Amino acid sequence: MLKKITLIALLTIALSSCGSREDLVYFQDAQSGALESIYGQLNTIQPGDMLTVSVSSSNPALAVPYNLFSARSQISNATSLANSSSKVISNVNYEGYTVDSEGYINFAVLGKIEVAGLTREQVAAKIQALLVDKMPDPVVTVTIVNFYVTVIGEVNRPGTYNFPGDRLTLLEAIGFAGDLTVYGERSKVMVIREEAEGRHVEILDLKSKNIFSSPYFYLKQNDVVYVEPVGAKAKSVSTFTTYFPIITSLASLGSSLALMIYYITNASAIMNR
Repeated sequence: MLKKITLIALLTIALSSCGSREDLVYFQDAQSGALESIYGQLNTIQPGDMLTVSVSSSNPALAVPYNLFSARSQISNATSLANSSSKVISNVNYEGYTVDSEGYINFAVLGKIEVAGLTREQVAAKIQALLVDKMPDPVVTVTIVNFYVTVIGEVNRPGTYNFPGDRLTLLEAIGFAGDLTVYGERSKVMVIREEAEGRHVEILDLKSKNIFSSPYFYLKQNDVVYVEPVGAKAKSVSTFTTYFPIITSLASLGSSLALMIYYITNASAIMNR
């Protein structure tokens, strides 16, 4: 009888903790075939960003001085040859240009170039224009190295993720984090963004197509996405935390009493033989 009662109680708790279909489905008001305007813009480079810039040409020798890793490798090799007792190691993972507080990078050979407010393609085109008279057919590729977004809360793989592109949607970030758990509150997904004028917080509803028109649907560098737990889970966790020590103590007391009764009963039976 006790086992049946326990099983019923566990099933009741499991069913009550699971959300309905309406609580889990995304974009419930979206219509098939509807044409939506896309408001997303490419992220622009900001002070503090780190860029890698690769320069190539039909005459590779002329492009070498403009590649930061190549230039530093040459310096390292020259230093090693001059002093064989010392070894200089250059790590390509840390080679790049950090945008200063005024929005400039100090580019190899060319000097200071203003890049803040520009996209990757615009920076590449600007540097390429400066190289036209220095080498034939210059090709410039720019990458934002530190495009990080943090996803925390009720997702399957919370963490900080680095993205190679310059346009990232909220859905893509959630996808990288393994999607929301069944306990994630889909109507309350918070995007925290820090900009020059201060910190902005926006609450988005994944159950509505209106998120597509939000300026926070396209994430920026260093955004934080937080998924709240549903009220049922938060309440159950709070209740469990509150009453677990009491339940544990009662269970321990019950076990002790059961053992005591068992030993007393057995002792009485032995004495009566």
